[in-house]
Parts: sequence; C-alpha cells; structure tokens
Amino acid sequence: MDIRRFSLDGSGLTRVLGELETRIMEAVWALGQPTGKELCDALDPGAHYKTVMTVANRLVEKGLLVREATESRSFRYRAAESRDVFLDRVAASVASGLVADFGQHGLAQLVRVAETIDPVYLDELERLVRERKGAH
Repeated sequence: MDIRRFSLDGSGLTRVLGELETRIMEAVWALGQPTGKELCDALDPGAHYKTVMTVANRLVEKGLLVREATESRSFRYRAAESRDVFLDRVAASVASGLVADFGQHGLAQLVRVAETIDPVYLDELERLVRERKGAH
C-alpha cells in the first residue's frame, strides 16, 4: 500500500488510515484471523456489520488485509503484514516524503522532534547515523 493520505490532525495510524480502518486493522492484529462477526464484536457492540465488512473489504483491495473463505461460507481476515512491519513502512514513507519535499528543513525537524520528545530517540538517531556512515 502506498501512503496516499496523511492527516496532520490525526494521531497514530489515523494519520494514514481512516478511523474505522485503523480500528479494524488494530482488531485484526490483536485477534489474528477473525471472522467478520468476530471483527464486529471486537470493535463494539453497536458496530454495523455491513459497514465493517465494506471497510474490511476495502482494506483487502488496498492490500492491507487478506480475506480467506471458511467452510461455513463466511470469511476470515488476516493482516497482510505484521503491525511492526506496517509501522516501519509507513514511517519510512512519511519520513522520506518529508525529506524529499522539504530537504534540509524536513531533516532538521526530524532531529528537533527527537530532541524534544525523549533523549532516547536522539540516542537512537545518533546510533543509526553512525551505523549508516559505517556502511559507506
């Protein structure tokens, strides 16, 4: 899946997925291979089955979920990739887009953010830069 949207007002995965898409993906990652009914039940008791299935099937079309038929003529859904792999891919896409679009300004902001959030992030950034420089 290519990142086609990025919401500055969102948080977490809702920056790149819709709210219901995010909830469905989180539920699938948590449950493993839920049926449509299990997925609805996990979201909340008031989740509308047809709406959830429509959005889940859109996630299949986007390549984020895989749909497999069961013997009982229902479907099971599973994530096409682990949550960690997905997060790495999204973060790489957003970061590379930021640097590609804004160059030095974008790169500088990545460093500034790391400094203001947690010193551990700056340590990790320094480690990654040393590792990258050592590879060349």
